[in-house]
Amino acid sequence: MIRALIFDFDGLILDSEMPDFLSWQETYRSFGVELPLDLWVANIGSVTFFNPYTHLETLLGRELDREKVKAARRRRDDELMAQQGIMPGVAKYLAEARELGLKTAVASSSRHAWVDPLLERLGIADQFDAVCCRDDVGERAKPDPAVYQAALAALNVQADEALAFEDSPNGAAAARAAGIFCVIVPNEMTSQLTFPQVDYRLASLDAMPLKQLLGQVAVNGAPYLNSNARRIREFHAAVGSPLPHAPQLREADHLAMRHRLIQEEYEEATAVFHTLIDALQNGQQLDPVEALTPLVHELADLLYVVYGAIEACGVDADAVFQEVHRANLQKAGGPRRSDGKLLKPPGWQPADVRSVLQRQQENGR
Repeated sequence: MIRALIFDFDGLILDSEMPDFLSWQETYRSFGVELPLDLWVANIGSVTFFNPYTHLETLLGRELDREKVKAARRRRDDELMAQQGIMPGVAKYLAEARELGLKTAVASSSRHAWVDPLLERLGIADQFDAVCCRDDVGERAKPDPAVYQAALAALNVQADEALAFEDSPNGAAAARAAGIFCVIVPNEMTSQLTFPQVDYRLASLDAMPLKQLLGQVAVNGAPYLNSNARRIREFHAAVGSPLPHAPQLREADHLAMRHRLIQEEYEEATAVFHTLIDALQNGQQLDPVEALTPLVHELADLLYVVYGAIEACGVDADAVFQEVHRANLQKAGGPRRSDGKLLKPPGWQPADVRSVLQRQQENGR
């Protein structure tokens, strides 16, 4: 059951991204060079990859008087920002959230010094139960999930009890890494980007009332909200062990550790199987619940470490499982082995796991 809504700030509540880009674009042009739009857009939602001062200095081949440039750029940004109002649909969603008794929070890669005054100017500061920014989490910006984890803690809700609203791939990656169902609401700057982490997409918050969205999530979100891979991501986020955002061949020691975990759980499950098989072959009458409890427990532990091994390599286990499932469905109606196992029918095509990983390598998990 959804109990909370968590909103990104820049580009979702307030279109600060276009003024930010335009003010930097004008700054670049004042020095006779261009700021590529694709470079800017690719880094929206994070502060860890692109420094426009450094990039501009690289293009010019010399150092700048950064304080002078910063002051001029900030004045222009303030002028452009003064023209911006709250994004369409945000006020309605906040009002509907209050009517439904849902908690609300902001989770931003910006600092409080930026976010708090703007929330006040927009007149919605008192409508949030929590405002979490990167200076609350040791300057860890998205796609790091830290700010979302802080928002969950502040609201006292679990990841599967929240919806996140984001406008950027970096933000979506952060929400999903925290185990939160993410609704993408792209703006003018981000509408053409690929969103590999998307769970649901709206053209704007004006496009669908909140109650209707919650109904859609209840139907379409169930497979993701209940997926084993999502739970593995939530576990790694909770223990401070971030997962890669794209397929990555881990070091030998890490792979050896994952292998040991799987082998240990496999051996424990095998021992329970043998115990049950022996008991049944000896004619023992067993209570189904009592007999199955240790077996199911060990099998669940085995699944947990297998899913963990996949996710630890930066691979979306849900997407891989879906492809394997697609291939296995082709066996329906095919021949069977003597023990009942379905065999590959003529023309059967194996799961194309390589293509799944290739897409994840190109677009991120």
